[in-house]
Amino acid sequence: MRIRFALALAALGLTAIAAFGQPSDAQIIKDLTKPGVLKVELSPGPTKKEWHSAQGQYMWDRVAYVTRGAEVAEYPKATVRITGIARYHYGASTSFREFKVAENEYFGLPAPNKEEMLGMIRERYLDFLGHRARSMVGDLHYMRIPEGEGVIWHTPLSFTIPVEIAYDSKTSNIHLTTIQEKVDTRFYRDAVSTPWKENIVAVGRDRTEGAQRTFPADDLRAMPTFRDQLEEQQAQRDLAALGDVTIPEFKSDMDVFLYTHKLLRESNAKQLEAYLMRMLAPSYYVEGSTTRLTPQGADVINKAVAAAFGGKGTYAEQYCADPGVKHQQPDMIEIWNATQDAHTRMHVGRFGGGWKNGQKVGEQYKFIALEVWMLTSADDIARLRSYEPGMLCEPASAGAKATGGATTTTPATTTSGTGSPQSAGSDLIKKGKGLLNKLTTP
Repeated sequence: MRIRFALALAALGLTAIAAFGQPSDAQIIKDLTKPGVLKVELSPGPTKKEWHSAQGQYMWDRVAYVTRGAEVAEYPKATVRITGIARYHYGASTSFREFKVAENEYFGLPAPNKEEMLGMIRERYLDFLGHRARSMVGDLHYMRIPEGEGVIWHTPLSFTIPVEIAYDSKTSNIHLTTIQEKVDTRFYRDAVSTPWKENIVAVGRDRTEGAQRTFPADDLRAMPTFRDQLEEQQAQRDLAALGDVTIPEFKSDMDVFLYTHKLLRESNAKQLEAYLMRMLAPSYYVEGSTTRLTPQGADVINKAVAAAFGGKGTYAEQYCADPGVKHQQPDMIEIWNATQDAHTRMHVGRFGGGWKNGQKVGEQYKFIALEVWMLTSADDIARLRSYEPGMLCEPASAGAKATGGATTTTPATTTSGTGSPQSAGSDLIKKGKGLLNKLTTP
């Protein structure tokens, strides 16, 4: 009986010591009240003993809120409320260890009004919609800032505003579902006096699914997504900005080769891009579009334009008006550059059109491949430019003569791959006839 009583007294004593060792609310408020602090508030509930594995020991933790001046020069009355954990040593000493900051919220900073914020979101529409735009059909049913919620300032340079939206989304291969969602949208700027940046972060929450409609899989798949619609509109604007371009009604593959070679020599980057944007095979465009390129289509155009006009030498400098033909077969040709150590490859096919009396009609030539190879090293370009006029390429007026409506050519002085001049006669036997010559002399 005496042993049990002694143990009970010991337990009560340990409890008293533990309670005594715990920092009081008044002590925590005192320790957190530093110069510039306007107010300290503690979270409801007791200070808790917590195990911290990083330090390998217990500590006393209490959530606290410290309000102080925000020190924003443009807004001297602004304040910041700092949420964190007041942490104390546990054991014989309960001295203050640190205030671990979790987050800040600023007050007294002017924010754009609701209409301005919604306008800013519309200016960054695809960034705001994110993955939703890939499955949305049609535009949002509504976009609004919910009542009772407003701007949360994280820093003087960043705030978040919640936005409520509703939209129809493809949720399976046969279902179109109406979704309601709240999206926390964060804006950034570089300084208090600068405009809001283009990049935003939009994180969804409170997502619920509403009415659901069922469609045949083929019908639902054919419905363009909202992203498809926006990208198509942008592609059409981009194409219009390149300007109009006249494309002849090509009768043969050679017509395409000659015209494209002439454009490569005589046009500019913008004109060539406008031409190629309308001349690629259907596989280079997003399904259902004639303006939106796939990454592969964009690569074909970008590489050709960059090679012809964006390097150290231009296509006109490196390719003759009537170049030698390296190789030719139906719908494909490879033509030499002036020194016959680089070439351009063109491959076309006939696409589109319709059927009439069992016959395919209205097909048009389009590029399956276009590869422009240029001399790029400083030494190669210097070598090419070292030739006197006429040694590599005969003037077009002399090289191509109209005779009775047909075009013929006279031999042009050219060079071998080593760069030494030689007669066109032996070179044509060795490396191919001129492009214009191929029109009348198969």
